[in-house]
Order: sequence, then C-alpha cells, then structure tokens
Amino acid sequence: MLQSGQTSLATKKSLEKQLADARLEIAALQKELYNREEQVRELIRDTLDAQEAERERICLEVHDGVTQTLASAFHYLQTLETGSLESTNTRQLLLRASALVKQAIQESREVINSLQPATLRDLGLVATLRQEVRHMEQETRWKIDFKADAIRLPQDVETGLYRIIHEAITNVRKHADTKHLRIRITSVDDQVNVEVRDWGIGFDYNPQDVSRRQSTGLLSMRKRAELLQGTCDIQSTTGQGTVVRIRMPFSRLKEQNG
Repeated sequence: MLQSGQTSLATKKSLEKQLADARLEIAALQKELYNREEQVRELIRDTLDAQEAERERICLEVHDGVTQTLASAFHYLQTLETGSLESTNTRQLLLRASALVKQAIQESREVINSLQPATLRDLGLVATLRQEVRHMEQETRWKIDFKADAIRLPQDVETGLYRIIHEAITNVRKHADTKHLRIRITSVDDQVNVEVRDWGIGFDYNPQDVSRRQSTGLLSMRKRAELLQGTCDIQSTTGQGTVVRIRMPFSRLKEQNG
C-alpha cells in the first residue's frame, strides 16, 4: 500500500510538473504571438506613414514641376493665339495644343487634390468630403445623400478615415453600377460611426478571401481602421448593394473644441 501511495504521489507530481511546463510553454507562445502581432501592426503603421509622406512628396513634385511647366506652356500658347498666323492649319494645331495643355494642368491639380486634399488639414474631414460630394454630384449626376455631424478629429484620424471613405467611394464608382450613394458620419455613444452605402450590383463578400487573395483595397480599409483602434465592417451580397461601416472609439478621438 505504501509503495502504491508513493507511486500515485510521484505520478501526481509528474503530471503537475507537466501541466506547469505546458502552462509556461503556452504563456511563452502567447507572448511570442503578441510580440509578432505588435511587429506586424508597427510595420503596417510605418508603411502607411511612409505612404502619406510619399503622397506629400509627389504633391510637391507635381506642383513645383509639371504644373508650373504646363502653366508656362499654356500662357505661351495663349500668346501665340493672339498673333496673326498665316496658316489656318497651324492655328488649329495651336488651339488644340492649348486645349490639351489646359486639360493636363487640370489633371495635375486633380492628382494633387486626390493625394492630399488641401482642405483636409485646414477645414477637416467633414468639410472636405462635403466639397467632394458636391463636385461628384455635378460630374456624375448621381443622387448622393450626405449627412455628417460637425466634428473635428486629430489629423491622423481624419487622414485615415478620409482614405477609407475615399476607397469605399472609389469602389462604388468602379464596380457598383449605381447612381445612388449614402454617406453618414455621426458621433454617438462614445464613438464615431461612418457608413457608406450603395444600392448597386454588390458582390459575394468573404473576409477570409479578401485577406488571402482578393482586393487589396478592401484589406487596406480594414487595416487602416484597426490602426486607429477601430473596425471596418463590409457587408455585400450580389444584387443587394454594399455597406461599409467604420467605428472608432471616442476615447481615441477628441473634438477640436473639446
């Protein structure tokens, strides 16, 4: 009996040691997993910061280089237009060249604005989107229902939200085949909520497939939201349109006057 009891005690101690070792191993694995997730988040954050810096650099390059050159060429062509040209064909070519240069200047300005809207830093997210919505309505003849609370957020948050919303709108224009869009930005229950909804053709959305092999645009929207300690949920079904919902905790967001 004594030997049996000693065997049971030894077995119990062995199992306890194995359990303790397993717990330590699990804890170590959890810590390693957490560290790797932090490294991934930091890498994504650095990548997005680098993208923003590159956008600003391109804006300056386009503005100080291409746009100025085209503007000078346009003024030169205008001067030629006012002169007396014996060849009608030459004058027509100059008029065409003038129109093309003017178009190139406008396109350059649109590139600058899409990379870093001037109003985003000065007037904020809501005012910038309101301007863009009005412009898009005139350009596309869409029906756009835009409503937003008058809030100002930290610059990184407004930039991140702008990129997500802009990507959602771009997807609607490219793929939805609709002319009806609704955008909502509200602050309620200690969080900021954004919704972009269309009534287009939709698609069979699967978050796992997006993460692995589908649109990098949809994945970037979710990752940007996560970096702002929020969420970006996408719901879409073929024939029933698409809804993008973004939620940011209000503790992360501070109104400019608050």
